[in-house]
Amino acid sequence: MEHQPGDELTIDLVTGATSAIGRKLVAQLVAMGHEVRAILRTHPSKTNEWMTLPAKVKVYVADLTLKNENDSEVLEDACRDVDNIFHIASAVYNYKNTYDELININVIGTENLLNAYESANKGSSKPVHLIYASSVSVYGYKRQGELLSESSEVKPASPYAESKMMAEQVIKSFADANSKIRYSILRFGTFYGPGYKDSYFKMFKLLEQGRAIYISGGTNNVSLIHEDDAIDALLLAAKVKNPKNETYNISDGQFHTIKSLFELAATALGVQPPKRSVPHVVAKITSKIANINYDELEFVASNRKIDISKAKKELGFKPKHAIEKDGLLLVEEYKKANK
Repeated sequence: MEHQPGDELTIDLVTGATSAIGRKLVAQLVAMGHEVRAILRTHPSKTNEWMTLPAKVKVYVADLTLKNENDSEVLEDACRDVDNIFHIASAVYNYKNTYDELININVIGTENLLNAYESANKGSSKPVHLIYASSVSVYGYKRQGELLSESSEVKPASPYAESKMMAEQVIKSFADANSKIRYSILRFGTFYGPGYKDSYFKMFKLLEQGRAIYISGGTNNVSLIHEDDAIDALLLAAKVKNPKNETYNISDGQFHTIKSLFELAATALGVQPPKRSVPHVVAKITSKIANINYDELEFVASNRKIDISKAKKELGFKPKHAIEKDGLLLVEEYKKANK
């Protein structure tokens, strides 16, 4: 809802504001007339990332892991009197981060953020709505034969997935202890779109070279979400009046297979789709030869069907983007970049 003259100003705090999702989210919040605050880990004088943010955004420089002397104080300033906290910042890649780093950033960082909120708002009766960007990876990579709803058992099978599950638990614990803290946890599928092209471009190249292969036949299901649909889901969650501490699965609602995705991309590239398939254990051994990292391999090998009916019913979430159209835009972008 856009801010109207005479309305009380909505104050939003965004972590991960310079990420692909964060930049677009911040721009939309500013356009809605909100006061938008962004936490940046690195000082603007040392990076150009802050230049991607609208001029109206109030920037706070602090590391969520509190490794700098004044981080706690800065986080408290950023959290003071906020209405919504969009917590997007996260260490994402297993292949880039150690287990300790993932825990420190994703779990302890979330705890530090909520501690800062509580310290900054002592004595205030104003509630805050925390909208947290989690991941369907908390269900585990292999859930064949199941339709996974928010009540399905979580079975994280990677350090990243474990850290996201633990961050969710931290949020729930704070909300249990402090009724002013209300949350909406959004478990996202794998992002795609202009801001997430690197891994997809790598797959397109393997397809062009005839080096792409299926893992165990390629009939495994994967969950995707276009970056713009993800932002819509975040905004819809923030609009819920009197949020009741809910968790939502967010994907495009389709049950893609790796085989269907490879065939779609191969046709657009004008090449033959893969004809070879290897067991997962063999793929693990040969992935380094193809320059496929841990996270890319697990995506190609994952098998999950995600139920988004709760988000549709309670948030009014309606995915607008389809891989058959927007995925092909990525292929066209790849072609232009490789002329």
